[in-house]
Amino acid sequence: MAALLSLVLRGGVLLAALLVLIGGVGELLAYGDRPAAALLRRPLDLEAWTPAKLLPRALAGQPEAWIALGLWVLILTPVARVALSALLFARERDWLYTGVALWVLALLILGLLGRI
Repeated sequence: MAALLSLVLRGGVLLAALLVLIGGVGELLAYGDRPAAALLRRPLDLEAWTPAKLLPRALAGQPEAWIALGLWVLILTPVARVALSALLFARERDWLYTGVALWVLALLILGLLGRI
C-alpha cells in the first residue's frame, strides 16, 4: 500500500515538473527578449485557466497553458493520494481509516472549490 501511494506522489510531482519545464522553455523561446514586467502586465482571464480550457491551449502551443497544467497536476496530486488511500483502506475493510480518508478528501475538495 505504501509503495503505491508513494508512486502516486512521485509520479504526480514528476509529471507536474515536466509540464512546468515544457512551459518554461516555451516561455523563454517565445518571450526571452522581453522584460518580465511586460509579461506580468498581460490581462488575466480566470475562466481560461480551468483544466478543460487549458488542454486545448497547451496542445496549440501556448506555454503558459503548459505551466498552468503543471500547477493543476501539482495541486491535484495529494488529492489523488487521499482518494487512493480511501480506496485501499476500503479494500482492506478498514472502515475507520476509510472514513478518515473520505473526510479528508471531502475537506480537500471543498477547499479547492472555495467552499471552506
